[in-house]
Amino acid sequence: MPVTMEIVQSCVVRASDLDFGAYRSNSAAAVLGQTTLELHCSAGQVAEIALDSGTGIGGGTTRRRMRQEPGGDKLDYDLYQDAGRTVHWGDRSGNDTVEVPTSGNVQTLTIYGKIPASQRVRDGSYSDEITVSVFY
Repeated sequence: MPVTMEIVQSCVVRASDLDFGAYRSNSAAAVLGQTTLELHCSAGQVAEIALDSGTGIGGGTTRRRMRQEPGGDKLDYDLYQDAGRTVHWGDRSGNDTVEVPTSGNVQTLTIYGKIPASQRVRDGSYSDEITVSVFY
């Protein structure tokens, strides 16, 4: 009686919310925030993690935009790969994505965010939604 099985590669990602908290439009200081991604992939792969430009109209991966709810104002922000906030995190393969050699265990990646100072916007709630893509 032959017994067989095929193991297929798999990858699951879980993202936590990035909440910058309060922003004062008259402040000369940027607002910083961070969140995490949990990546659980089969061992022995290289997973490429991409973050798109979001749903904010007029944004891109180097200047994303949150939209006022309700309203038309937009608040610029950026997402980075490093705590110094110098390396953007985007969706251009081999350029601003992150490659992760997978171990088979849950791996945690940090996403660093920054809202530039002195953006003159109206009071209210602002949000955006980023799509996380994993290629393996």
